[in-house]
Amino acid sequence: DMSHSYGENILFLGANLEVESGDRIAFLGPNGSGKSTLLRFIMGIEKPDEGKVYLGKHNVQSAYFAQNQAEALDLSKTVIDTMFEAVPDWTQTQIRSLLGSFCLTQDAVLKPVRKLSGGEKARLALALMIVKPCNLLVLDEPTNHLDIPAKQMLESAIKEYAGAALIVSHDRYFISQVANMIVELRDGELILYRGNYAYYREKKEEEKM
Repeated sequence: DMSHSYGENILFLGANLEVESGDRIAFLGPNGSGKSTLLRFIMGIEKPDEGKVYLGKHNVQSAYFAQNQAEALDLSKTVIDTMFEAVPDWTQTQIRSLLGSFCLTQDAVLKPVRKLSGGEKARLALALMIVKPCNLLVLDEPTNHLDIPAKQMLESAIKEYAGAALIVSHDRYFISQVANMIVELRDGELILYRGNYAYYREKKEEEKM
């Protein structure tokens, strides 16, 4: 029963949604409809004006990728040391292989994080997120700085992932590959479509008739 507005702009009005394990939900809606705000509510970074947004009681471990996620990295450490800190029991070969799949090549892994480009930092932040134990992925525009091989790696990781994933993305192809449900932000509500992106498109066409 969540309601929230910014001045005259009502984003949510008595909105409801329940997410279960295995749900991979993509949130769709025009710019400014509150998609990123909703993810921040879910992570507890912001609070709605009314109603509640909360994680379940049963050991929910969440990982959040924000649009500015790369800014949270420690700039003084090298790429490989950053990964070793997250997974100390991995071998260097395992870590290099994972970083390679995110197009962080041999030269890049030895660089200090501060010397990476924006795209490389975003890829490192995603690689870090994937190796952490979690059962709720919250992703805000995760493909913004990714090239095609890195996108494919992320698609595969999400498809094989057993927990819940909540995704905001402008990349319709990416959504069509990973989401098994669509939630549209419309007129202050969260409208759930229990099917993938193709199913959602079909239903939207039916609604027009």
